[in-house]
Amino acid sequence: MTDVPDALGGMVARAGAAVPCFEFPALAESGLRHGVLTRLGGVSPAPYAALNVSFAVGDERARVMENRARAAHALGGELGRLRAARQVHGAAWRVVRCGDTPPAEAEAPPADILLCGEPGTLLLLKFADCTPLILWDAAQRWVALAHAGWRGTALNVAATAVAALVQVAGSRPEGLWAAIGPAIGRCCYEVAPAVVRAVSATGVDAERVSALGPSGRPHLDLAEANRLQLLAAGVLPGRISAAGVCTACRTDLFYSHRALGVPAGRFGVVAGVPA
Repeated sequence: MTDVPDALGGMVARAGAAVPCFEFPALAESGLRHGVLTRLGGVSPAPYAALNVSFAVGDERARVMENRARAAHALGGELGRLRAARQVHGAAWRVVRCGDTPPAEAEAPPADILLCGEPGTLLLLKFADCTPLILWDAAQRWVALAHAGWRGTALNVAATAVAALVQVAGSRPEGLWAAIGPAIGRCCYEVAPAVVRAVSATGVDAERVSALGPSGRPHLDLAEANRLQLLAAGVLPGRISAAGVCTACRTDLFYSHRALGVPAGRFGVVAGVPA
């Protein structure tokens, strides 16, 4: 069985969690309840072993629901307060309120950015190489959780999430805390040149987020592209944390669509305003 380290990149293990779970110290110290789950501690058999939280990859629904319950419990919450979305690699955002948003087993309409200011409600998004983004306004007590693969990065999901918090919560970008979760690293993410062009069209310098790999094709750094987009949106550099962990290199702890192929499970990132 994989040993879960006390610290991994820019994250630390969440003490007392029901299943293996990491958090970002700066966000935790500023009051955000959040966790980056791993693939460990769930009930799904191979090839989804074990904590797959996605309905969309062929896993049995009852197993996914049990895994989602364990994800909620890892954050000290309950499945009934967990809310998710059908992710489509877009940039649509939606405010979540437990009373008028379908429960996690239904999944609400498509969105790749969820926002919530309701204490006790937990947001869940699913990942297997794409970039998890967490934004936290400790003053207004609002959180945003976003999903940014290359398509979302080319749509500037990071800046869209910042703008959404400004709009709905009255946030100031310079007052936000941000975290960039585990994602496929430049070491492993070979892409077509058109992908680099699409990402750089957002204003990101291609030379800072890509380099030619051994095959002569570019490799893209999704985490760095999203960090630069957060900076351009007004988030202060000292308030951005990054996991610095490549999912394709660490398939012992995380799912990776690129490294594991199809089907592969999805690990969860969960965040919510404490009750």
